[in-house]
Amino acid sequence: MFSLIKRAFSLIFALLMFVSNSVNSFFNGDIYPYESNTKVIGLETLGRSQGVTTDGKSWIFSGKNFLTKVSLDGETVLAVNLKPFKGLEEYGVDHIGGISYYNGYVYASMEDSKVWNSPSVALFDAKTLKFSGVYHLFGKDILNRGCPWVCCDGENGFLYAANSRNTTEMFCFDIDTFELVKTVPLAFELKSIQGAEMYDGYMYAATNDATRAVYKVDLNSGKIEKYFDRIMYRPKFIDNFGGEGEDITVLGMDDGTLFHALDIGALFIDSNLRHYKEK
Repeated sequence: MFSLIKRAFSLIFALLMFVSNSVNSFFNGDIYPYESNTKVIGLETLGRSQGVTTDGKSWIFSGKNFLTKVSLDGETVLAVNLKPFKGLEEYGVDHIGGISYYNGYVYASMEDSKVWNSPSVALFDAKTLKFSGVYHLFGKDILNRGCPWVCCDGENGFLYAANSRNTTEMFCFDIDTFELVKTVPLAFELKSIQGAEMYDGYMYAATNDATRAVYKVDLNSGKIEKYFDRIMYRPKFIDNFGGEGEDITVLGMDDGTLFHALDIGALFIDSNLRHYKEK
């Protein structure tokens, strides 16, 4: 009996994966090609569903409520934090978004889902993923619709963040004190930024807009260039149909890839870290 249930479950899951992959292929169409894909399915997807960053030796992922560190081949789990909100209960945070790495720490954006009272950032030790004790609550007068992502600019000592959904400006904070340094008005509105990373003086922002585009942002002038699309056009009336675009990180690999962008598959049962070469 158990073997029949197991076989039935395997068949159902295989069918769901076939449907998910078919929808993914349909939406991928004529887009900027990725070189390879580090995919996980099932429960592992939960731990790789929000953010991604790297310390240069491993990938670090965020799910909504835990952190996972894995080897660069995506196979070996090196560390896990299943209780990232421990010690932060008074703030009501229950959602981790996009993450970024700097100087031995993972900077994790946090918020109280759909309440927006506690837009914040918490620092976790990149080796163990344990909470460092450093937590900063941004003012609602600055981030008035949560804190969906953060981006470290270690070279200049800045930490960037923005409001969710429709972004018309970037907020630049001191990476150590978290004091607001400046505001960068953008040339045009970006929709649903899910994460960002710095490379060669520019910010590369990954979105969940109609094509899950990645944009190259000049933080001195506010100028924006669409860098590449991750899917073809998605009908606006079908929210997240075909999956969801997530975070991005930067790391030069032996195969020539540099940008590594995270997305969730069509039925939300698979997570994909797609590896792209520089254009």
